[in-house]
Formats: sequence, C-alpha cells, structure tokens
Amino acid sequence: MAPEKSVSVERLLGPTEDMYWRFDSVSPLNFGSVVHLQGAVNVSELRGALVALQQRHPLLRVAIRADEKGAPWFREVDSSITLGLLTQAKGSEWALLEKELNTPFETDVGPLIRCILVQHDHNNASLISTYHHAVCDGRSAVFLLRDILTSLAQLKKGEPATLPTLAPVGYYGDRIPKMAQYADLDGLRTAWKTLQASVKFVGRAGLPKGIRNKSDLSLSAQELQVEPRVFDAALMQRIAHKAKQKGTSVQCVLNAALSLTVAQDSPASMFHATTSTQVLDIRARLIPPVGEDCGCFVSGSTSMHRISPDNDFWSLAREIHTCMLETMETPLPFFHSATHKSYALLGRSMGNGNMKRFSQMISKMHPEGLSVSNLGRVSIDVKDSPLQVTEFAFATNTNVLNYFNTSAATFNGKLTWSFSGSSMLGRDRIRNIADGAMANIMKALDQE
Repeated sequence: MAPEKSVSVERLLGPTEDMYWRFDSVSPLNFGSVVHLQGAVNVSELRGALVALQQRHPLLRVAIRADEKGAPWFREVDSSITLGLLTQAKGSEWALLEKELNTPFETDVGPLIRCILVQHDHNNASLISTYHHAVCDGRSAVFLLRDILTSLAQLKKGEPATLPTLAPVGYYGDRIPKMAQYADLDGLRTAWKTLQASVKFVGRAGLPKGIRNKSDLSLSAQELQVEPRVFDAALMQRIAHKAKQKGTSVQCVLNAALSLTVAQDSPASMFHATTSTQVLDIRARLIPPVGEDCGCFVSGSTSMHRISPDNDFWSLAREIHTCMLETMETPLPFFHSATHKSYALLGRSMGNGNMKRFSQMISKMHPEGLSVSNLGRVSIDVKDSPLQVTEFAFATNTNVLNYFNTSAATFNGKLTWSFSGSSMLGRDRIRNIADGAMANIMKALDQE
C-alpha cells in the first residue's frame, strides 16, 4: 500500500462539511452526547484534559472561515473548548442537551465543540458535549470521551495531561474506494451485488415517506425536541436473544419498531413507501482506513418497504436486515458522498449570500425518512481514571434534512434510544411515537 498522503488541518471544506456549514443559516446540524460520571470531579483537571483533547485532535482546533472567493476553509485558531459549570439535580441533562443542539456555533470563531459539566452531588455529575456535525460523529464522541478519561488518569498518576497528537486525515470523500478498486473478479461480484440490491430497492419503490406533517413553520423557527427512552440490561438481553432467534439484529428491531409505529401514526397511501435508514460508520471501509480521530465518517444504508400497521413485526425486521446486509456488501453507502458533492456545488454556485435559500431548497428536496443511528455496544474503560462512565447517550439535530430522527447506544448493557423531532410535530406526538415504538417491541417479544 502506498504511504498515506499528508493533509493539512487548514483545508477547503469537503462537500458534506460545506453543506453542513451552509445549513447553519437556518438550523444547526449539531450533534451531542450526555455522559453520566461517577467520582469526584476536579474542574481544574477536567479543563486541563480538554486542553489535551484539543491538542490531540486537529478538527477540535478549527473555525470555519470563507476566503476572498467565498470558499469555506478550516482555519486553525487559538480558541479553547468552553466548559460551562452548573449545579442541578440529575434529570435535567436532556433539557440542557436539547438547548445545546438548538444553539448554533460561532463557526468563524471556533472551536466547533463546547461542554457543560452538571454537578449533581459530590460524587455524581453529567458531561454534556456538543459538536458541529462537520467535525464529529457518534464514534468520534466515544473516542473523545475515552481521551478525556485517559488524560485524567495520567494526571492522577502524576504524569502530564498531554496526549499523543494525531495527524489530520482530511475529508472522508477523498478516501472512498475508486472504481479501480473493483476491477478484479471480486469487483465483478460486487458490481453484480450492487445491481441486485439496486433492483430490489427500485422494486419496492414509492414516494419516500416519513411522518406526515401539515405545519408550514419555517426552518429557522423550528426547534429540536428530544425524548429519550431506556431499555434496561435485562430487557436488552431479551431483545438480542429474540432478534438472533428470528434471524435479524437489534439494529433492525429498532428500525422495524419505528417504521411500524410511524405507519400507525401516518398511514401510507398506495403511492408511498417507507424508507428505513441505518447510519453506518464507514471508517474501516475507507482507503486508507481512518482510525480514532474525530470527524464525520458516516454514511447510510437505506431500504424501501411497503408498510401498514398490520405488518408482521419479525418479517419486517428480517426484511430490513437482509436489505442492510445486501447494501453493505456494495458501494451503495458511498453514494451519499456523490450526492453531497452535487449539493455543495449548487451551494457554492448560489453564493454565500444565498445560504438560507440554498438550505431551504435542499430541505425541500431531501426525502423524509426514518433513521436509526445506532452506535451499538459502547465501551469506555480507562484504567486508573478518577471518573467512571455509568451512562452514555447521544442525539442529533437533523431538522434541516428530516424533521424526525432517532439515535441509540448501548452502555453497560442498557440501551438509550433518543427520539428527536422538530417542534412543528409537537412534543406530545414525539412522545407518542417513542412510547409506541417501545410498545411494539414489547409486543413482538411476546410473539412465538
């Protein structure tokens, strides 16, 4: 393999990053995590760990600034990661995260990360971290949290807080496999699988449909509302066992539950089909692969399904699982990058003075779907750390693209599933969908 090409931290934004930056004009595409920490927090040491974190990860040291031609660049800045301090009882974290997800970054000032420490008592706290999605995804957040704890562990042992510095990796779209990678016999097999997967997708096609909504509330006036739901460890074991028994996965159980619940909320017409989307970490599939740096290294697997409230739960979960596996064996997940390139070209041609108009246009063009961004089992175990993570969850503001999305992560055997929707849906409706999805899973577990 040829040596990896050197990349500067100061570079032109890639198409996905460019598009997300333009979206800030109407609705921030922010990502955030809620982490419960057990142990006495030394605020001074935590600030030192954030300094070490910022020095380790290049994209935590940047702002986004346009050059004389209007093209946006990552520019390295001296701004530090802010750490807000609050004292509140446990239970307020999700309301705080919701507010953070609705608050845009000053992207021209940087950095594109901020944190809040919520002290509950002497031995319990929550760390809320918010990121601009152009520089961070769900897997990145796990790496960053681990690095914070590693820095704190070093301080506890009397060592410096500093961490090894990572080299910039550049835009993920520049690492997507080229067609030359598929030029051998295996490539022909991949091409055949891609054709088969595409034909199956088209065969189930209809007008992509998500949750019906009649509100005409402007994007700028919409706020994200988040409703988390929790599966305890015992229930998760039941779900995982049943999913394996039925020939599917936990990921697709969540997709099926969400799809059926929305079919009950918004019955489809004969021309509609429901899109079921899984957000995929594509780090290992890039060339060369990406390791543990932060950045946006995700794409999606989407399938179309004819769904009514009467669909059999496990048949649907298996169908979604089959489609996901077929898609993952092909280059189809990389098509997002090509689409974003077209969108970014449009945005640049319209100019920075029309970012709001561009964002509104893309918002109307983007098909409404149902996504489950599931990190799966998350493990953060740092030896000698003075703080222990006991809970981990996350949520994303995608109002500009979809007025409803969900995020899930399993930590210490417990899964937290956050249901996030635009305020034009209303909190009661988001709660009903969250409760309905939970109820559909419980009902399915009792089926033979």
